[in-house]
Amino acid sequence: MKKIINITDEPIQRHTIQFEDDEITLRLRFHPFSTMWAFDVSFKEKETNGVRLAAGVLHIRSRNYAFDFFVTDNSGNGIDPFKADDFSNGRCSLYMLEAADMETIRGGRVPI
Repeated sequence: MKKIINITDEPIQRHTIQFEDDEITLRLRFHPFSTMWAFDVSFKEKETNGVRLAAGVLHIRSRNYAFDFFVTDNSGNGIDPFKADDFSNGRCSLYMLEAADMETIRGGRVPI
C-alpha cells in the first residue's frame, strides 16, 4: 500500500504515480457545494471518471485494475472527506493499493 502524499487544499489537483513500468494519472477534485472529494484516474489508455472518495471502501474494484484507492479517516470517526483541507491537515489519508494488495483481496492474480 502506498500513501498518496502532497494532497493540498486546492480544489483541482493532478498526481502522477509510478506503477510497474508505467504511470497512473490521478486527478483529485473538491466540490465545495456538495462538500465532497472525487477523482478521475487514467492508466494505459483506460479512464475512470467522477468517483466519489469515501472512507473505508475500495473505489474502482469493478474496473479490474491491478490497483485501487482507499481513504482512511484518521480521526477515528469513519467520516468521508468533506472539507477542502481534510487531506492537507491530516484528518484523512489517501492510499493506493498495489497489485500484491489486490491479489490478496481478490484471492488470485490481477491483470496489469
